Amino acid sequence: MTTEAGTGVKRREFLKILGATGATTAVVGCSSEKVGKLIPYVASPDNTVPGVSQYYATTCRECAAACGVLAEVRDGRPIKLEGNPEHPMNRGAICATGLSAVQGLYNPDRYRSPMVREGNALKPTTWDKAFELLAQKIGEVKSKGQAGKVVFVNQHESGTFPGFLDQWLSANGMPNHLSIDSTAPVATIAANQKAYGAAWPQLDFGAAKLVVSFGADFLDGWGHSVPQQLDWADARAKLTDAPRLVYVGARRSLTGLNADQWIPAKPGSEMAFCAALTGAGTAAAASEASGVPVATIEALAKAIAEAGKGVMAICGVTGADAVECGAMVAEINKKAGAVGTTIKPANGHAGYAGLASYADLANAVKAMDAGSVPLAFVRGANPAHSMPKSAGFAAAYAKVGFKVSFSAMPDETAQLADLILPDNHWLESWGDAAGANGQLGLQQPTLEPVFDTRSTSDVLIELAKKDQALASRYNVADYRTWYISKFPGGGSAFTTALTKAQVNSGPLVATNSRTLAATATPAAAGAGDFFVHVFPSPTLGDGAGANKPWLQELPDPVSKIAWQSWVEVHPSTAKQLGIREGTHLTIETAAGKVTAPAYIYMGVRPDTVAIALGQGHTAYGRFAQNIGVNAYDLVPAGWDAAGGLALGGLKGKVTITADKSPLVTTEGSARQHGRGIGQSLPIGVLLGTEQEDAEHHHEIPGLPSQDFKTGLKSPVAADAQGEFANPESKDKGMYAPDHVQKMEKRRWAMTIDLARCTGCSACVTACYSENNIPTVGAPYQGRALSPTQWDERPGANIIKGREMAWIRLERYYEGNDNTENEFSPDFDTRFVPMMCQHCGNAPCEPVCPVYATYHSPDGLNVQVYNRCVGTRYCSNNCPYKVRYFNWFGYGEPERRQYAWPEPMHWSLNPDVTVRGKGVMEKCTFCVQRIRESEHRARAEGREVNADEFTTACAQACPSRAIVFGDAADENWTVSKLAYDRRAYHVFEELNTYTAVVYLKKVNYPAPASPAKA
Repeated sequence: MTTEAGTGVKRREFLKILGATGATTAVVGCSSEKVGKLIPYVASPDNTVPGVSQYYATTCRECAAACGVLAEVRDGRPIKLEGNPEHPMNRGAICATGLSAVQGLYNPDRYRSPMVREGNALKPTTWDKAFELLAQKIGEVKSKGQAGKVVFVNQHESGTFPGFLDQWLSANGMPNHLSIDSTAPVATIAANQKAYGAAWPQLDFGAAKLVVSFGADFLDGWGHSVPQQLDWADARAKLTDAPRLVYVGARRSLTGLNADQWIPAKPGSEMAFCAALTGAGTAAAASEASGVPVATIEALAKAIAEAGKGVMAICGVTGADAVECGAMVAEINKKAGAVGTTIKPANGHAGYAGLASYADLANAVKAMDAGSVPLAFVRGANPAHSMPKSAGFAAAYAKVGFKVSFSAMPDETAQLADLILPDNHWLESWGDAAGANGQLGLQQPTLEPVFDTRSTSDVLIELAKKDQALASRYNVADYRTWYISKFPGGGSAFTTALTKAQVNSGPLVATNSRTLAATATPAAAGAGDFFVHVFPSPTLGDGAGANKPWLQELPDPVSKIAWQSWVEVHPSTAKQLGIREGTHLTIETAAGKVTAPAYIYMGVRPDTVAIALGQGHTAYGRFAQNIGVNAYDLVPAGWDAAGGLALGGLKGKVTITADKSPLVTTEGSARQHGRGIGQSLPIGVLLGTEQEDAEHHHEIPGLPSQDFKTGLKSPVAADAQGEFANPESKDKGMYAPDHVQKMEKRRWAMTIDLARCTGCSACVTACYSENNIPTVGAPYQGRALSPTQWDERPGANIIKGREMAWIRLERYYEGNDNTENEFSPDFDTRFVPMMCQHCGNAPCEPVCPVYATYHSPDGLNVQVYNRCVGTRYCSNNCPYKVRYFNWFGYGEPERRQYAWPEPMHWSLNPDVTVRGKGVMEKCTFCVQRIRESEHRARAEGREVNADEFTTACAQACPSRAIVFGDAADENWTVSKLAYDRRAYHVFEELNTYTAVVYLKKVNYPAPASPAKA
């Protein structure tokens, strides 16, 4: 660095810059080009230290579960969400959808100001003009006596706001709003209310001996997934006293893959099946309707009888008879005496209070189509996308006199509006949500609005002030002031409650009750040789999550496909029809048709094809638009007796087209090929009634023992040579106890319990969020095909094998090897989170020509980004294939493939380097968290406490399958789990001495079934 006058930076000037920016400075170079101005705090905000995170407790609003979360805020901006460990619902866990909320907050395609329609286009306007226009329209409607015909469609939410909204509507002479959630299990809720007196009773898996699920995917979107997954994993962790799970349905979902037994009943046969189990029908009749052998049905009936009060039967059927089926399933629980034991109505969740049905929305659309709706409001919902095309929403909506949207995103419904008043994100808003056991979760803003948006509650108050008849009633500054005036104990109590973001209270304004009942309206049955199974995506839902690249890039937990729609076909059907993976199939029902590539999956009946919702947006921003197809186009407009949309029981034709395209998949092989990556053992081994199969234990003569070293410490040089070692050699290597680096003192390590892991992939998204991992599948991120042409296929980089996820959720099948020639539901699934194993004897380290990867004194395999020159030798030599190369400048703002378009880069973690083109990267065991804890302990004059911190993946995991810590210290939990009866290393015969220990999955076969390991 020069100190002379000219283009250099003088020493004194450099020190000024360094002092102003502190630890967050990133020195790019010494040139005076692109100089910005640093504006330090004149008066630092209270409780704020630059570069130090603060945590705000709030309530997640991404679904009805209302989990408690902690927002990590750095220098005034939220950068990550964590589960709140003190919240009774999620107990510190969080799902991928909740983690991705920050991408909704910082989405670059959000509306940045109010918009008004001028001609055929929406143009920006000011809030004052927007208020004036809307107040005028409301006045006109009221003066004409048409206020009673106004429609307000709101995204479903619990808490105080729904009651506040209805009070505002009532004050204006308007009817109550419709609270819409297109993925809510409406039929289940109606059946629960009738059978148990609670919309959503607690499901106590810990008290269960046998769980029978009729299409109820409680691990992937049905109900409240995070608390259900926590309870399920805890129940299975009991091992010898864990419940068995039987899944009944035409398609084996994520929940089905976690089941011990799959009973593939035909769609629409569930009623006959349940009748046989309750004694209202015969096994023979059920077998004829479902295609399931009589012996299987009788065995299940016997198992239910033997389980007694320990049975838990749950129903998630979505056909025309879904309510009746739900009632029949509830009868199984009542007959077994399970109500109060496994089904606990007294501990019910209030998250679905006030929910409206699809039939309610369809009736509103009918009124719109008749031209009788003068004014319509839509907030948060997107019926133009999430209603079947056969419902005719767009055409009916066009007949509404004046259309107002509160959407923050340019979704399909907002694009049809006359006025857009963009709502704040929930991380920018005050509010609350109803939870379980009389709890009310509080919601507080974590930053000022990113754009010129306002919360809908504040907008309603402002509109009321402009009406002389209502001004005195809403004589408050904003919604927060109004809320505090209603809060028990006032402002001081409210401030105190915010520290935990939960109170023992119901909503401050009661939610108007709504009965979920309708006259069942069967849809057109359709014709064809196949049943068509349409289901919500576990990651994208009905499409609400499609504008978040973390969710788009998160592979579907069953198919391992991202950024794409696909059609699932059984291997025997594919062989019979000549279908190969990627072949384009057109599915046609009575409602419409869609075309998507085929995915061959043995977890679907041969007479059934399946397709997920979530894709097919024609708007909704750059990460969602023109990706895949909208499976709602296949669904006729019919509903069940609760008014829920009937997705099941569809029939259709399947046509093979001449087109084909590669699947955007992260899967290599669905089989382990005898390599023992995901291992299991039958419960009989733990009970002492069976011998363990040793097929995965590889003994190679002459090599050293594969037994775990004390504290998972790596071997000294002589140990690694086995029988060929010279016992008199003094070349012990850096792992020797007397080595100067003392590498044996600490060993950061991890255990992963495959008996707990459900394959939900929340750990993957947590890693993206914590470690600034770029998404690479957006259409704009493809490679250059020529100087003027780019590969703009969604997921183009993933097709080339260039995904960047540091954790790969591998999914392997065992059994059913002849699936192309016969259908058998008998196969086992293993989910294996695979990340850098931090090998003690790492194959990647000796081959790097620039020493960019090396072994740290505390057992970490370190990657030095600014030393890496991109030879990729390390990746070639890694047997676990967990190193990822930056083929393009995903982390460089000036490049086309930049993964964080403004303001999405606000979510970047300042503690982690953003990597550039040509750099290799991998899991670091969240080394920034390790060092932060060590620095904090050193500053406080102590050692790091056992289990004081953990990695991002372990912290998020909703099944608590991942445990991290120091294996060399017996006080850490990981040091005990590493020597569990089920512990093993992947590829231990390679003598890599990994720091990741897997605990074998435990299988619970049916009493008469052979056990498979």
